Amino acid sequence: MRVLLDGYFDSNFGDDYMMKIIVHSLPEIDFVIEERKPVSPIILDEPNVCLTGETEGVPKLLVTGSGFMINSRTALWCEIKWFLRRKHIADYCVGCNIEPFDCFIKNFLIYKKLQKFKLIVCRDQKSYLWFKNNGLNAVCLPDILFSMPDEWLKKETEAGKLGISVLHRQNDASDCKYYISMAEAADYWVEKTGRGVYLLAFNTGTEDDIYACNCVKSLMKYSCKAEIIRHGFCGEIIKAYSYCDKIIGARFHSGVLAIRMGIDFFPIVYREKMSNMLSDVRYPAQGCDINNTEIQKIKAFLDNGIKYEFPQELILKAKDYARLILENICAGCDA
Repeated sequence: MRVLLDGYFDSNFGDDYMMKIIVHSLPEIDFVIEERKPVSPIILDEPNVCLTGETEGVPKLLVTGSGFMINSRTALWCEIKWFLRRKHIADYCVGCNIEPFDCFIKNFLIYKKLQKFKLIVCRDQKSYLWFKNNGLNAVCLPDILFSMPDEWLKKETEAGKLGISVLHRQNDASDCKYYISMAEAADYWVEKTGRGVYLLAFNTGTEDDIYACNCVKSLMKYSCKAEIIRHGFCGEIIKAYSYCDKIIGARFHSGVLAIRMGIDFFPIVYREKMSNMLSDVRYPAQGCDINNTEIQKIKAFLDNGIKYEFPQELILKAKDYARLILENICAGCDA
């Protein structure tokens, strides 16, 4: 059985691993990716993935997270052009979430796009409610990364580091309050424990979290104790997590990975998807908004941590992505 795989190919940890997990979970399917896509070696490592092959009449699977946002005039214009052309996107869509739309036309355009999928699996209850309210069929499961295999998540005994997932936003100054707060938190950890800090770049593509990590490091008093870890193709982020006692994170999947690995996590909320995920898993810490980083709250977290017992059923529920994809693709082939 052959399936055309599509998604967000831009050196993003979350998207790369969502696709890798889906492919890894479905060895009975041969996944084909268009050659022009800049595919991560993390995905190409899987034996059932190739960049060439016949795709005529082959079902198409879209693995995406926040792929249905309209947060700029450019994005709005792209959606209008898609609507006018009625271009086919994919047959099946998994892993998505919906952010609030600030006007009717944006809601309408995304509704018309999603209406064409044969299967939609979203990743939080608030998004699921949007699908229901718009008369669309969808299934809700925890984020795909909650089903990451145990053997990928080795935890080192010599932990003790602090990990900070730093998010780069286009208009942030190099000394913005958010970066200053992350630098202060890093310095506090070094002073408190004498141990080092990992500044984690989850997106090393056009969103360029490496720039943000460099900004934070330049603002640190103890910059010599900070190391920048970049998402690449050797499991750098997961390996860094294995040495961390605590994580402060703005990237959505920095939170998912920390919870999955049982590491204390303090959320820096950039978009609703983070709050929605934390609510769904009943995580006891709300964190703080990226525009109002409360350093005393962060220091209290570094002093005391979070008492949270990871619900193991999340892993089993997240594994249902593979079953739903296989069942629906098989049903489509039989039809």
